[in-house]
Amino acid sequence: MKWMLTLVLTLGASFLAACSGGRDSHGDTAVVQAQKICPSSVDYSTVWTGASGSGEVVKVQLDTTKMTWRITYVESVVPATAGTAEPSRAGDSQTGTLTQETQLPTQSLNNCTFRLDGASLDPTMPARVFIGQGVIGGTIPGKEVQYPGLLGIGVIPDTTFRFFPFVAFSALNTDLTTFASGMTYRQLGFALRLTAPSGQANFQSAPIDATFRFNDDGSYVKCDTTGQFAGKCRQAGMNFVQSLDGSGAFESDSYQSQLPATAAAAPQGKAFMVVGKVRGEDVAVLVRKGAVGATLPNIVVDDEVGFSVLAPQSTIGPQAVDGEYVAFDTTIPQGGNNDQFNFRALLAKGTQATLLDPFNPSDPATATGLNIDYTQQTPGVLTVSNIDSSKAPTAASLIVHGGVFGYIDHSNPTPYFVGGVIAQ
Repeated sequence: MKWMLTLVLTLGASFLAACSGGRDSHGDTAVVQAQKICPSSVDYSTVWTGASGSGEVVKVQLDTTKMTWRITYVESVVPATAGTAEPSRAGDSQTGTLTQETQLPTQSLNNCTFRLDGASLDPTMPARVFIGQGVIGGTIPGKEVQYPGLLGIGVIPDTTFRFFPFVAFSALNTDLTTFASGMTYRQLGFALRLTAPSGQANFQSAPIDATFRFNDDGSYVKCDTTGQFAGKCRQAGMNFVQSLDGSGAFESDSYQSQLPATAAAAPQGKAFMVVGKVRGEDVAVLVRKGAVGATLPNIVVDDEVGFSVLAPQSTIGPQAVDGEYVAFDTTIPQGGNNDQFNFRALLAKGTQATLLDPFNPSDPATATGLNIDYTQQTPGVLTVSNIDSSKAPTAASLIVHGGVFGYIDHSNPTPYFVGGVIAQ
């Protein structure tokens, strides 16, 4: 199942001008006006709190005057050192220098995009962050993971994740009653289990496609359409409460996984939901942090991590997706151990959209034309298909809220994730 999630950072400079050669309808050269699509400068007093595709809760700080960055891992199951299962890098911080991006098609976009020097484990593909008004997205430091297992349980082959996608917000809603209030949300995302039960392959991935109905007390009902609980409605963990980690996230303990755990009699993972405030809207991202206890005789391996976005399950009007997005994607092959991350741009207008390479927007080989159907058999869920009916996606789902949207391609077995930024 192919997956896409995009976060809006209010990017205003026109990719359309770059793609069309910068000409208007009269054939004259168009002037691409610089717009204030991000703060003119930021320092460490601005703290973006969010979540990553590695199932982590993170805090991100940048100083665009001193050109430095700092990332703190508040919650994590990612091992601090290759060859071990624990401790994780929770509580650790990483720092480095920033480099201003220069390869995007407009100066406005370059002004709001930075490379995190030293953050990527692949020097040919630097980690980047896209800054917007109240929100930031991109990629954070990756990790080499490897573990020999105990008694043959929990083995992870040596694998390098160059970096992990993330989204984070400068302002949060920490009042669950104002977010929940009996609301029903659609959830789209992906899950990844690094270890493998007997007879199965490592690095199994699974889509997340579900509805959530929240109550003011933090209780909820989750109805899955995918995974081991497909077709079932239940509360997938404990009530959501304010996490004691100080991040501002909401936490649900004993949270069920999409795939069966490698070695756990009951769910050991936790869900963390970060609700950001963007454009006057509550924008929620939810991660599952797995759990590993590599101690005899009680070996626990429930290491599945997940990342998803939630949007209200209510009818949205035409042109709700309109905008120009800078995004990142990740594809994790089923049973494979090599991540694939690419930066993307999405241009959406009315019932059509184009997905392309923002660093080479005029290359037709990287562009995919999409149709967007606003009919909504399920309120709030749009249908997306390739303009070329012979190519994927043939039937994808799209949700959008507060400039954040999630996308899942039902015709592809491999989850595919994108997080990015918009100009409307």
